Amino acid sequence: MSTMQRNLIVLGVVVILLAAAVYFIYPPGSSTKLGLDLQGGLAVILQAKDTAQAPRTDEGMTQAMNIINQRINGIGVTEPEVQRQGQWKISVQLPGIADPQEALDLIGKTAVLEFYDTNQFGTPYAGEAEALKAAKVDSKDKLPKGTRLIYWPAKEGSGATDRWFLVTTEPKLTGSALSGADVGFDTNNQPKVDMQFKGDGGAKFAELTGQMAQTAQLMGQDQLLAIVLDGTVQSAPRVQDRIEGGRAEITGKFSMEQAKALALVLKTGALPLNLEVIQQRTIGATLGKASLNQALIAGLIGFILILVFMAAYYRLLGLVADVSLLVFGVLFWGLLNAIGVTLTLPGIAGAVLTLGIAADANIIIFARVREEVRAGKSMRAGIDTGFRRALHTIVDANATTLITAGALFWAATGAVRGFAVTLAVGVVLSMFTAVVVTRALLNLMADRGWLRGVSTPAPAPVVKERRGTA
Repeated sequence: MSTMQRNLIVLGVVVILLAAAVYFIYPPGSSTKLGLDLQGGLAVILQAKDTAQAPRTDEGMTQAMNIINQRINGIGVTEPEVQRQGQWKISVQLPGIADPQEALDLIGKTAVLEFYDTNQFGTPYAGEAEALKAAKVDSKDKLPKGTRLIYWPAKEGSGATDRWFLVTTEPKLTGSALSGADVGFDTNNQPKVDMQFKGDGGAKFAELTGQMAQTAQLMGQDQLLAIVLDGTVQSAPRVQDRIEGGRAEITGKFSMEQAKALALVLKTGALPLNLEVIQQRTIGATLGKASLNQALIAGLIGFILILVFMAAYYRLLGLVADVSLLVFGVLFWGLLNAIGVTLTLPGIAGAVLTLGIAADANIIIFARVREEVRAGKSMRAGIDTGFRRALHTIVDANATTLITAGALFWAATGAVRGFAVTLAVGVVLSMFTAVVVTRALLNLMADRGWLRGVSTPAPAPVVKERRGTA
């Protein structure tokens, strides 16, 4: 196989790669994944609180992250990012979220579902402070293990008052017995949440309601089954008969959105930890779009300046480098889309930086080729020798950049990781385009005789001091 045929095959492979890149790029408006800072959204850092009721554990943190992921997926957020920060913090980024507050309420909701016979409640208190004082603590987080503070809000128009209870007995049933939850409508066409129990959960629920119905018949008093979510009584229906079938419902003054959110958190399960928001940042979609436009304009200006400089300084060789840089740009964009990189402002900065690195590799190659041609070699021989000698310098220089990118990816989180990824991908791809694409183009042009008489810029003159004699 001749050298020309080999170069044509290399360029044919490059054309195929370009076609694949265009496939992943098109349509450009929707194929590229944008991060929180470019399309707006919600960024939250949650911290686990260590309480007697829910002590912090590594296993609990892992479970909490999985549950948060399930809840986010349930509301249809695209490309969410849930990461653990340090030992007891969780970072959540939701790009493109329409209602940040609704998402925040959904993420942090503990969703501990409990079923109580109201006979377990005991003495009512008129306020939370009064109940905590009776428990001899100043915060509900300091309640002893096994003691729960339950709030029972009064119904509007009933004339009753809100009540708080200190419950020291275990609930009759918990949300762990559920197999699912869905939104339905009650007889007044108001949204409600229908719950389905697992096989053993349904049996326990039937046994519980059967005992309460029997007690109601014996005592002649209504028996109420309190459905408690996160320490608040949602409803307390009367139990008159044994309820078979493993189904129950939560009714109340829910909007459709509230009912859907409640059904979702019940399906995904309760968080094993108490999480509190310690940092919250909301970026509007308009601000994100403005940042994206500014970043793209800056990148485009930088790219054009590089192309102009290479063509003006290196002339025909510079035009070859420009073709290589254009190939680099298309392959780079397509590769980022193909591997699913979420583009952020730091990521765009890394991409622009790699344009300079790609141009720098061509400059090193041309400098070596120029030296060989000025030493008396033919253009064809100068290209071969110049590439061979430039390769070691290019690899060594880019290896240090890759080490830096690797350290950033390992030690950092979030957007800084995005910078490291785009930098590393760009560096590797710049070596490919400089060493493979540029070389194939120059070799093909040299074989065709298109580089005869091509001049290269002369090195800067060296001014030597002339010493005179006295």
